[in-house]
Amino acid sequence: MREIKNIVFDIGNVLIRFDPTEWLVRNYGQDELAMKVLFKEVFGSEEWKMLDQGLISDEEAAEKITARIPDYRKDVERILYEWENFLIGELPVSVYFLRKFKEKGYNLYALSNYPQRGFENTERYYPFFELFDGKVVSYAHQEMKPEHRIYEILLEQYDLNPAECVFIDDTLANIHAAEELGMEGIHFHHNNQLMELYMRLSK
Repeated sequence: MREIKNIVFDIGNVLIRFDPTEWLVRNYGQDELAMKVLFKEVFGSEEWKMLDQGLISDEEAAEKITARIPDYRKDVERILYEWENFLIGELPVSVYFLRKFKEKGYNLYALSNYPQRGFENTERYYPFFELFDGKVVSYAHQEMKPEHRIYEILLEQYDLNPAECVFIDDTLANIHAAEELGMEGIHFHHNNQLMELYMRLSK
C-alpha cells in the first residue's frame, strides 16, 4: 500500500477557477461573432500555448493575434494584458482542503501550465500560494503538461519519490502522464474527491 507524503496540485480549475467560455458568454453573449472569434483566436491560439511555455511575450502574442483580427485589437490586448484580474477566482472548497492537508503535515506542491505575468500576479494576490513547499510552472521551464519532462523536473527539483505523491488535475491527459511516472492520479471534477482523499489520508 502506498504511503502518501506529497500532494501535487494543478492550479487552473483545481484551486483557481478558469473558464474563458463563461466569461465570453457573460461579456460578449449578445455578439456571437465576437465571442467565437475571441475564443478561437485568443484562448484557442498557438500564441496562448506559447505564453504557457514561456516562449513568447504578451506583447508578441498581442501583435500576432491582432494581425489576424485587427478589428478586435482592444479586446485582445485587454485579455492578454489583464486576464488574471477578471477571468479567475479562488475555489474556496479546494483551498480549504489545501490548508487541511498542510495542517496534517503533508508536503504540498504546485505543477501548472501558466504564463509568466499571469502567474506572478495570481501568486501575489492569493495567500494560499504560501502553503506550497515548492512550485513548478510551465513558463519557467519551457515545458508543459502532459509531457513527462515537467513532471520529472518537479520530482528532481524537490527530491520526490513518485510512489509517495498524489497528483490532482482537471485534465485527464495530465493525470495519465503522472500515473505513467508512478504517481497516484486524481482526475478532479468535484469537491467530493478532495473530501474522500482527506478522509483516506486522515486514517
